[in-house]
Amino acid sequence: MNLHLADLKKCFGFDEKTSVEQTGRVLVVDGHNVVGYRVVDQLAYVDYPLIRVGVRNTDDFQVKRWEENEYIIEKVTFDWVDESTYDIALEDVKTVFVTTPMKPANWDVYFPKFLDACHRAKVKKIVKLSFYHSIQSRIENPRQCFGSQEYTAEPGYGIPTVPFVKKHALCDGDLILRKEFDATIIFATHLMSNVFRYGFQRQGLMKDHEFYGASQGKHVNYVSPNDVADIVIKAFFDEIHIREAHNVLGPFPLMDEEVAALLSESLHTAITYVEKPLDFFDKNTAALENIKASGMEEDFPHGDFKRVMNRSPQSFREYLKDTYRMSPVERKVVGAFHPMKLNELKVTREEETKEEIEVADDAEGIEVTAEGAVEKEVDSGTEQVGTTQMAQ
Repeated sequence: MNLHLADLKKCFGFDEKTSVEQTGRVLVVDGHNVVGYRVVDQLAYVDYPLIRVGVRNTDDFQVKRWEENEYIIEKVTFDWVDESTYDIALEDVKTVFVTTPMKPANWDVYFPKFLDACHRAKVKKIVKLSFYHSIQSRIENPRQCFGSQEYTAEPGYGIPTVPFVKKHALCDGDLILRKEFDATIIFATHLMSNVFRYGFQRQGLMKDHEFYGASQGKHVNYVSPNDVADIVIKAFFDEIHIREAHNVLGPFPLMDEEVAALLSESLHTAITYVEKPLDFFDKNTAALENIKASGMEEDFPHGDFKRVMNRSPQSFREYLKDTYRMSPVERKVVGAFHPMKLNELKVTREEETKEEIEVADDAEGIEVTAEGAVEKEVDSGTEQVGTTQMAQ
């Protein structure tokens, strides 16, 4: 969805003077991943003057269109396993966006230490991206009760044995308990961009024209990373979004066969969905595929996106068409199939380096859901809304 700049600022609740004073310098942790990249890109587009991006190696992270921005976008070294990088990255920062990576495997151990560093730096607001199935952590302290019979029996808890779900639940609970921060947690489903971001998917698409999964014909809720990034920025600027949790879902669930059909349409190449055994995937991805195959996402609520952003969530088809907002790793795959149209050349003139692509492999692993192959009508009257207020 393309909005005029003035409309986009209004949508985000961005006012040049007031927003800068209230939000201050923004640190986007792991700014190379698909959501972090979009957050930085949109902030730059609305001419936000105080943007800092934290990445492991600043030399390997070059985005030419950011360098052409009116304001300097700072790049600082940030490494989850190197606590000495925390304080430097957080200097003079008032607002933080955190996307948690797949690597290191024990990032949940470092998250409380990062929150301590945020406290020392007097950070005011933290927006964290989480996974929808970790949602139960909004009302409990997972580090004290995770795995207890009472906790796992709660309706809507999800699958407590999935490491990725558990780690997010632990970290969400850590953030909720820190009352000194104006915190917002974004609970998103499987990201549509996962079809391009995971290494095995990129190889399958580009080499064999295949898309892999183990969803067993069940419908999956995929969400656009564009929608996730937009609601994150809304939380930066809108003072209403304090100590809240938003569920960000796709407009309707899709079967992976439908996703393959949409990829075929977008890439101008016949893409075949191939069902794989679980041992084809790494441990985390296999666990997430198990969630898809459980069928629990076939009848999801529509989430909070339309109420908060005053527009419908993007469909999978719309996400695939919106190439301008794609990160370098996504555009690398799309560009391998067909040349961009003339109005998209400003995107492809950047030369993505091998390092950029490798860095993206280690980026945050939140899967988010999308919507469908065949455009289906969504009855807005059935939308289940109501942001959950976090424990005070």
